Amino acid sequence: MKNMTIACIFLTLLSCTPVVINTNISVQSGWIDDDTYTVKVTGANEETAIQKAKHQILKNIVDVRMRKNSRYTDIEIIREEFSIPLQNGIIINKTTIPDGLQIYFQIRDKGLKMKFQRM
Repeated sequence: MKNMTIACIFLTLLSCTPVVINTNISVQSGWIDDDTYTVKVTGANEETAIQKAKHQILKNIVDVRMRKNSRYTDIEIIREEFSIPLQNGIIINKTTIPDGLQIYFQIRDKGLKMKFQRM
């Protein structure tokens, strides 16, 4: 009986212990997998940051294609080609900083990496 009382007290104390969840999730820029690409940008507000992120992604596509000597480097055609992934892009992390807002903006599409490197 004495052991049962001690066990109940111990379990009661154990159940009152706070649960600590690690909120320091590591977010990275660049390729997450062949279908997911993330960029990190800073803007005065969310709308500005999203526009900068979309512009940065388009710039990165042009850079990759230029390095690969692709014939598909026209920014207008690329903008049209990637319009759906850019429209469906999401903010996966948002942090307020002294300069405004820092976001990680992510786009997803089947075969995205191959589309980036189109020859």
